[in-house]
Amino acid sequence: MSEKKALGLQFLDKNDLECAICLERFTEPKTLECLHSYCLHCLQSLIKTSGKIKCPKCCTQYDDISQQDVNNFTTNEMLSYQVKHVKKIETEKPTKCLSCDDNQPEYYCSECQMYLCGQCIHQHKIIPVLKNHSLYRLDTNGESNLSNKCKIHGDNIFEFYCSTCSKGGCNECEHVLHCYHNEHNVIPFKIAVDEFNQNATKVKQTAEEIRNKLKETRDTITKQSSDFESRIQICRTAIGLQEKNMMKKIQEKSSALMADLDKIEKGNKEVVVDVVKQIDSKLTKVNEMLPLLNITNKPDETETLTSHEANINAFRKEALEENFDESILKINAPSFLPSKNLDNVINLEGIGKIVNAKIAYEVAEGDESITVTKGQPFEVKAVSNSVGSETSLLSATLINESGEESATEVKDQGSRDYKVTGRCHKEGDWKMMITARGEEIKGSPVDIKVEALGLVHTIDDIQHLLLDQHNAKDVMLDKDGCIIVSSSSKYLLKFNKEYSFIGRIEVPEDVQVSCMHQMSDGQILYSDTLNKTVVMCDDQFQNMCTFGKGTLKEPCGLTVNKETRTMYVADRECHCVFKFNVDNGELLGQIGSYGRNGGYLNRPYDVTLTKEGNLIVADCDNHRIQMFDANDKFMRILVCRGKEDGHVNFPKYVAIDSEENILVSSDSKVQLFDKNGVFIKRILGDIDHEEFEGIEGIEVISNQPRRVAVVTMQPFSIFVLNSGQANIYNY
Repeated sequence: MSEKKALGLQFLDKNDLECAICLERFTEPKTLECLHSYCLHCLQSLIKTSGKIKCPKCCTQYDDISQQDVNNFTTNEMLSYQVKHVKKIETEKPTKCLSCDDNQPEYYCSECQMYLCGQCIHQHKIIPVLKNHSLYRLDTNGESNLSNKCKIHGDNIFEFYCSTCSKGGCNECEHVLHCYHNEHNVIPFKIAVDEFNQNATKVKQTAEEIRNKLKETRDTITKQSSDFESRIQICRTAIGLQEKNMMKKIQEKSSALMADLDKIEKGNKEVVVDVVKQIDSKLTKVNEMLPLLNITNKPDETETLTSHEANINAFRKEALEENFDESILKINAPSFLPSKNLDNVINLEGIGKIVNAKIAYEVAEGDESITVTKGQPFEVKAVSNSVGSETSLLSATLINESGEESATEVKDQGSRDYKVTGRCHKEGDWKMMITARGEEIKGSPVDIKVEALGLVHTIDDIQHLLLDQHNAKDVMLDKDGCIIVSSSSKYLLKFNKEYSFIGRIEVPEDVQVSCMHQMSDGQILYSDTLNKTVVMCDDQFQNMCTFGKGTLKEPCGLTVNKETRTMYVADRECHCVFKFNVDNGELLGQIGSYGRNGGYLNRPYDVTLTKEGNLIVADCDNHRIQMFDANDKFMRILVCRGKEDGHVNFPKYVAIDSEENILVSSDSKVQLFDKNGVFIKRILGDIDHEEFEGIEGIEVISNQPRRVAVVTMQPFSIFVLNSGQANIYNY
């Protein structure tokens, strides 16, 4: 066998000549003890960086090895010769097949030392004398579609591809049968190519998207950098102008002070001259008198001395009058008192401040489009990306399709959050334009749909859903926004946000669900009139624990103060409201007792809480709504007895909305009052034509729009209504 044939070029793959470390063709290949070969310079680099060698193929580790040890490793002569031979073959490759002189060469025959194309190699292989020659597939660098031809069977086209082995094969390849036998995922090669090309296209598109995004970002940054430099220069100029203005004002103030000081100095000089002149005159006079007083040893001139004494005493009174010291005070030096306010302003604010000129505002997620009811106050939240932002930079305009505008207000909520409030008194589509420095912020304009007050949807007679005749009880909104309706049956009815029936919830047979309350932690409380307790359960109404066993007689409406963890339960038979610790079931006391005066109760039906923690009680058989403070003391009667609007007759359920408006259901109507009990409007029922027999539970199910659900007994239906605050509106 010749040396060239021993090379086994027909079995040689391009990857066989590549180092597994540098992924390039071998240069000075060295063989480790594990018989795997790598470039000498790659092994030396491993020693230099980590001080050891770990074979990438078999993970055999060689510790305590030196550069010299690497040099002494056995050189893989076969690989060296193959690399050299392949380089020579590829370097000397002609442009045309040496047999047909027509096509591009694709193979090299080591025996014949000829470069042959795909067609000629097929003829070459069918000649018995030539068919066992060593052939090497040339690297055509994508000039010919050889990737779909079998490397083992020459010119055969790949027909199959095994995705399990990541390997293609032709009809003659035995490994294809092996893959079928082992139930590998074998698919037609064309499909594999199409899938690969699709994936390659996606990868390329992703890369192009990344490149385009990076270029776009780079261009944006370049532009922003240019704008930034311009803003810096503008700021420098502004600071310089502010400094000059401040200096000019300070100089003007200094000049004024200097002028005042000159005026004081001139006045004081005149005073000094006048005082000195007066003193000089008196000194002259006293000097004239002194020689006359030079009398000694002459008792006989006593009379003369007496005369002189009288004269000098009279002059003393004239020369040293009582205001003599005050004249001296007039020439005292002035003092300068620096402005403390100026020091405070400079220390706190300086001559100004630097703010981010690129402060970005945007409408908070979820507030880009909202629905409200006519007359309902609403809010849109905006956020800023900078702590240097100011409320004064934001402004808002609320306008409808007819060009009518409505007032807005912007409030700083802290932590870079802002609240824009408004109110629309007309139905239809409105837009709120929110601007900063005259430019609309991201998410503006906000689309605002204003709905009419009144009936939105009716879930008609739902009696058949209970599979028997039963009375309606209460309605509740669960944590997922679904409406739950209780009844005297063993089933609760559940409706989704679109008010469609989605199923029945079966409660244990030994309980009777009356009034319900959804807690903030997802758990549910309900009054069990059969067992005379309050039950805490999960969202599937599976019981967890009970409250008030032996204390409660006829529990009805209930609510929880989530701050104090206090549960309030109205008890009709005990004529009071019991208080329990919702965490451990401890009885904390009771509010009210039987009676008809204010503060007393007669079969109370339901309770709710204001934001301040005041308790509102539907005092059913006293026909009124009462309020107690957070310390359980009676405050006042909010609503009195009567059949006309603004009064109640047998009130049952009470609820409170986000604006603390109070909703009250009674036998034939639902009314809306403000938090002080002032009547606003009737939102369900006709006082002259009583269409409903027994309006039962009521629940606020939405704040924007302000919407309530009411369940009635006859007919057994659910009414969904918009209840925005406005003038009286009847249905």
